[in-house]
Formats: sequence, structure tokens, C-alpha cells
Amino acid sequence: MSATDLGPSTTPLPSGDDVEVGIPAILDVVGLTTSLIDRGAVLSAEEFTVALFRVSGDEGPVLLDALHQHRLVTDLDVGQVVGLVWSGAEYPDRILSRDQWRGLFAAAGYTEDGHRVPRPTAPQQLYRGSVADRRDDWSWTDSRDVARTYAAGGFGGRLPGAIWTALVAPDRLLARNRDRDEFEYVVDTTGLTIEPVPGCAAFANAPS
Repeated sequence: MSATDLGPSTTPLPSGDDVEVGIPAILDVVGLTTSLIDRGAVLSAEEFTVALFRVSGDEGPVLLDALHQHRLVTDLDVGQVVGLVWSGAEYPDRILSRDQWRGLFAAAGYTEDGHRVPRPTAPQQLYRGSVADRRDDWSWTDSRDVARTYAAGGFGGRLPGAIWTALVAPDRLLARNRDRDEFEYVVDTTGLTIEPVPGCAAFANAPS
């Protein structure tokens, strides 16, 4: 589950004088990205954070990917924010391609809540609540209760669906986000075997 499927991020803007870190007060992602690329200098960690907070949650992935592609942020800084940027977008799977996300998560290494940590060594039984057509999106959870909430639909324009499950190998785990108690894992689902949870697929035939 994407943590911000329940709403936008509430993380406050970092303290400090924005002028001192040299980030222009441009609120649209195209203008801000163009300005930073034209400047051509690698952003400090503080500048990078301020830049991300200049744009909306759905635009964060676009800014992050562009800065990474132009080598204007370090892999270390990508690791500190990529999970937050993922969960800050309403539908992150639709904003960037899977290859773009793979590149960002590869640069970051496996992270939990913005900290690079050893990747789990054992497969994880994970769950996803969604309509059938979106069962292979990348936001998953190890909590059936969280998956059940999403399967029920009824918020954010979501239709009722089913609870899906998969046994996920460690090398498919890209990040973990726990900031909203949703116990989210970001999972590369390409080729993953995904099954409905027996007895929990009451909405499996809902339109998608």
C-alpha cells in the first residue's frame, strides 16, 4: 500500500532560510527542474530537501528522477528520500515508469524509512488490497488489516477489490515505509505469482 493513498504527506518543510540554500521559489515542477538543471551544480542535502518540498507529492517523483538522471543529487541523498517520495505520490506506479523507479531504488539501496539497512534475508508473505487490474502495482504490506482497508475501497475514488497475497523474495524488496503505520513494502512485482487470499476475495469481481 502506498502510505499516501490515504492523503498527502504531512512532513513539515525543513527549517532554515530558503534563500541561503539557493533554491528558487518556483512551485511548478517543470520550472523548478529546469532552473536546477541549468544551474548545473550538485545539490546539497538541504537544498535537495527544500527542492522536493517546493512541489506537490505527485510531482516529487518527476523532480527526483530528473535530478538523478542529470547527476545533480548523490545516491546517498536519493536513499534518504526515495521512500518518502514514493509514498508521497497518490499513484506512484503511474507517475514514473517501472524502469525509472528501479533506477532510483537501485541507486538508493534497500532502505527502511529513509535509512539504508541490510535487505531481509528471508521471503516475506505480503498482501495488497486492490481491484484485480492493479494487483501487480508495487505498494504492498505485511498487515492483512491494512490490505483489507484498501480492498474495501470507498476513499480516494477507490473501488472495492480483493486482498491479494504473494511470497516475495528478498531481491524484489525495494524499500519499506512505516511512517503511517501501514507497514508498506515497495515490491518489484514483475513476474511475481500473485493470488487472492482465500475467503477474502468478496470484491474480486468488482469493476476496475
